[in-house]
Amino acid sequence: MMEIGSNDVKIIGIWGMGGIGKTTIARTLFGKLYSQFEVLCFHYVMDESNKYGVNGLHNKLLSSLLEEEKIHPDASYIESSFSVRRIAHKKVLIVLDGMETLEKIEDLIQIIDGVGPGSRVIITTRDKHILSQFSNCEIYEFNELNKHDSLQLFSLFAFGEKQPKIGYEDLSESVIAYCRGNPLALKVLGKNLRSRGKIVWEDELKKLEKIPNGEINNMLKLSYDNLDIFQKDIFLDIACLLRGDNKMAVIHLLEACEFFAESGIEVLLDKALIQIKSNWLSLAKLQIDGLDMHDLLQEMGWEIVNQESKEPGKRSRLWRAEEISDILKENKGTEVVEGIIFDSTDVGDIYLKSDSFRRMTNLRYLNIYNESDGSTGNVYFPDGLEWISDKLRYLRWKRYCLESLPSTFCAEMLVELCMAQSKLKKLWDGVQNLVNLRTLWLESSKDLIEIPDLSRATNLAIVLLSECESLRQLHPSIFSLPQLQYLDLRGCISIESLKTNIHSKSLCQLLLNGCSSLTEFSMTSEEMTKLSLCDTSIHELTSSIWHNTKLTVLDLAGCNKLTIVGNKLTDDHGLGSVTELDLSGCTEINASSLWSILDGIQSLKRLKLNECVNLECLPENMGKHSLLEWLELDDCRKLVSLTELPPSLLDFKAVNCTYLDTYTTQRSFFDNMTPNFLENEGDIDFFFFLPGAQVPLDIDLQTIEASITILPITKSVLRGFIFCILFSEGFTINRHVLYCIIFECGKEVDRRRISLNYLGTLISDHVLMCWHGYNIQESGSYDCNLSFQFILQGPNEELWWSTEGIKGCGVFPVRKVYMSSCISKEIGKLKSIAQDSDVSIAIGGEGRSSNNENEYDQEQPSYSHKEEEQPSIRRPPIKHVYVRRRRKVIRPKFV
Repeated sequence: MMEIGSNDVKIIGIWGMGGIGKTTIARTLFGKLYSQFEVLCFHYVMDESNKYGVNGLHNKLLSSLLEEEKIHPDASYIESSFSVRRIAHKKVLIVLDGMETLEKIEDLIQIIDGVGPGSRVIITTRDKHILSQFSNCEIYEFNELNKHDSLQLFSLFAFGEKQPKIGYEDLSESVIAYCRGNPLALKVLGKNLRSRGKIVWEDELKKLEKIPNGEINNMLKLSYDNLDIFQKDIFLDIACLLRGDNKMAVIHLLEACEFFAESGIEVLLDKALIQIKSNWLSLAKLQIDGLDMHDLLQEMGWEIVNQESKEPGKRSRLWRAEEISDILKENKGTEVVEGIIFDSTDVGDIYLKSDSFRRMTNLRYLNIYNESDGSTGNVYFPDGLEWISDKLRYLRWKRYCLESLPSTFCAEMLVELCMAQSKLKKLWDGVQNLVNLRTLWLESSKDLIEIPDLSRATNLAIVLLSECESLRQLHPSIFSLPQLQYLDLRGCISIESLKTNIHSKSLCQLLLNGCSSLTEFSMTSEEMTKLSLCDTSIHELTSSIWHNTKLTVLDLAGCNKLTIVGNKLTDDHGLGSVTELDLSGCTEINASSLWSILDGIQSLKRLKLNECVNLECLPENMGKHSLLEWLELDDCRKLVSLTELPPSLLDFKAVNCTYLDTYTTQRSFFDNMTPNFLENEGDIDFFFFLPGAQVPLDIDLQTIEASITILPITKSVLRGFIFCILFSEGFTINRHVLYCIIFECGKEVDRRRISLNYLGTLISDHVLMCWHGYNIQESGSYDCNLSFQFILQGPNEELWWSTEGIKGCGVFPVRKVYMSSCISKEIGKLKSIAQDSDVSIAIGGEGRSSNNENEYDQEQPSYSHKEEEQPSIRRPPIKHVYVRRRRKVIRPKFV
């Protein structure tokens, strides 16, 4: 980091939240490096600025660099060209600890830019933006300590040693969890609890649940105090109401509150008051940025709000369920209340008056939710709800109990309206001005029968109506929304028709999964990338489907009434961008109709045809899809012919397709795929699973058990392996995962996880083949002695690990060839082995040393290949199997 030997001037910025240890690391670096510099300066910027002013700080710094006391801190700041020239000849070490303001930073930059070759400047700050003012500043972010280091640091201050005293382990763990890796908090609480008894510890921990420690809170609050009024509002909203929410959704909400959210959130990030945490959205299959913060900073925000008033109803933000319940029951709310987040799960059912929200005229955020199954914690209005604030920007009310919103409600300022699992039948009557609305979320409102006119919702982007089982139709205005991107109607079982002549200019994803009554569909968009019609009752795809020219995913699985007429499709090639097509369960599909669909698609990479029970053969144009990598034909039980498959295919399943000529298929895959492994040095994958009663003949190294040990292989030419596993008839695959565990000389060195992706019983023996690029271990002998164990991980604890259903396996080593002499040597070795065909070769149990006899009773190391958090398992014994080697033609490129 410091590169002491370099003559370049280096500026090091140490950035992080208050109390994270920035000053400590700066002191440590100063103590280690001071002897290598001519001039030393260590200044506590905030303290000296408060004492002498910014001019005084600059004077003291200049005085230190010139090694003279002529410049008094109280004097007006003067920098002469003579002083700058003097500094330029000095190799200096400067530490500026706690720089939190940009005031007169240009003067400071001028001083630092003038230091001599080899100088080092260390700046600590809570504000990353300050460091960006210095050219070529290397910024190091300091994060919280891990659990182990936190426990050691706390124990040093609490007990004078690196581990807790006996009997204080659980209490110490509670303190560690509270501090969440902040060194200042660990030190302060450690000192406060030192020499105290358990009762005092327990009492202090309970108190911390009510109010934060004053010393810690005051240190953290320094960053908050430097914010402007809008930035403070944003911080308090995130701390009290919005922590964990999507960054862009929060920005839209706060912009609607006129808080200047874009710039405000950037400032909070720079000051380490909040942070970005990525969250995975499984439905959309993408990462989103959520806003998070340290627990201690959230507590600081809570305490700031608590200090506004002793009466909760006179505070700006409310989040404690008991307080909110009391305020609503007793109508204690006031115009001061701006935001409420109310988890009613643990307060039981509550019954409120119709005017419970009447006095909260400035309420802009309301979030009422219940994490139970709905049996308790519900909010009821026996006399209805007469009024809620017209200033609401965010209204989320899970399990709302009434049939509509109040007739007086004005939704003009709403950005998000989320009322999932509600009793709503409608939202309101008439047309509302919804110019600010971006999200409408009414999921699982099973009594909802109508959607209002949304023609004035010109910024509406997301509409979520899944499982609205009573909804029969959409208001026509929804098809004309200029910004609509995502429309989710999954499980709307009463919708029969979805047709419009309006061609959307914005809709990207339309989900109609499970709309079982839907028989008519015609909806298009310039921006459509995903369309799901699975498990609907549509009879045909009209020609309009081909107008979705950007469509990449088309899901028609379970459309068992779908008949596709070729002459409606062959003239239009508008679906050239489709990469994923799912026709599983389309029982009317045959080779002719499939030919018509495929003829209109040029970029197909993944095709699913599972349970297409009338499909007897694949169309001839299948082989023309040169990008196709994934093909599934499970339970196509009339399928007898595959025709020509494209050489690009890497993943192929035809489970229970018992009429297929599986021997020819195996040969085709084996001959086409093996050269790919030799020529491609990058990561590739290969998997096929289909009926078969034996391991392919090309694989010499095979056994009738679930484990095998092979002859020594030269590491330097090993590319990887083709695995082959034989499954028995009658084996039921129930979310099983297959593992291949590789041992070298008895020690696990690699592991491959193989998802079978099938649910059901095999009606005949099946063969699975897949590729594994071997992770060569650098240590060990030139030749490696490898054993392979194949084992299934079941869906529950009782069947967690088993070899049941595996009736044989084989391994095919693939070698990379790069030198002719190496080729000749390997061919010679193989020929000598092949000629010795009368000698039985032991391929089980070799390579294990005698001192490992009990290794199967011990837990194996959890080595993972291409997988995170693989479970460690007990290794079943690798059985001794004797196989006679067959004579065969020697291939020079692989064994």
